[in-house]
Amino acid sequence: MRPGFFILAAVLCLKPAGLAAEDARLNQTLAAVAQEAATFWHSAPDYMAREVLSQKALTLPKRRLRAGAGALEPPRPEFTHREIVSYYALSTFRKSSEALHEFREVVSVDGRTVMGEIAADKLRAVLKGQDDKTKKTLFTEFEKTSLAVAATDFGQLLLLFTKANQAKYGFQLRGEALVGADRAMILDFTQKAGGEALRVAEPGREVREPLTGQIWIREPDLVPLRITLTTARRDRSRTIRDEARVDYEPKADGMVLPVSIVYRRFVNGDLSVEGIYQYSDWKPVNNK
Repeated sequence: MRPGFFILAAVLCLKPAGLAAEDARLNQTLAAVAQEAATFWHSAPDYMAREVLSQKALTLPKRRLRAGAGALEPPRPEFTHREIVSYYALSTFRKSSEALHEFREVVSVDGRTVMGEIAADKLRAVLKGQDDKTKKTLFTEFEKTSLAVAATDFGQLLLLFTKANQAKYGFQLRGEALVGADRAMILDFTQKAGGEALRVAEPGREVREPLTGQIWIREPDLVPLRITLTTARRDRSRTIRDEARVDYEPKADGMVLPVSIVYRRFVNGDLSVEGIYQYSDWKPVNNK
């Protein structure tokens, strides 16, 4: 046979082997993420943390009387800032125990004491109780306290990728990058099915959008360190893009818990809302 035939055959044999190796690596990675998600589901509700939310949002300034040429100019939106300190935990509703939600008792808003440090004890009492109505009150009151748009239920994004849920997404290995000092592989995902969505509460309505993003997974132990989401939609003449990033930190007992969340909304390419959530002092709910 001609020599060229053997060269072509070798190339054709190598490609499937490379794809098989990549598939094996992807399957191993997804299995590790599913295990971390299962651990999170069982153990995260046993912990609570202190949360500091630094928020800014474009709002119209208060109306005031003006004279001269400036009186004819429409008011321009300005950034309003807010800081909310809360105690934070993850729990379920008794009548709907298949999903974890975020619950908060507010300590202070912009330095003004709301409940103070007794918020920790009040949150513990709510978590131990069986009253869904009280939990829902916490759920909605925090959204009212926030500026303009409240992005909630981000801390448990890891649960999107349990073994049962992974069939709802398409995955692709993207490459590698650093998360702090840790080298991580990047895994793209796109939602194909299921009702999971980015939940953004706005005045008068709730927006739910399908999910696309990335999982950043530490090498070589395959611990998930970061999850990012990006969604975009048209709203009349506006293009609205929501972006979120959740960073997780491995704890001494082997599980991961959120250390920070960054949420941003862009309208026609310009920043409209930003929320930066920082978590510290994770401890068991039953320990004071």
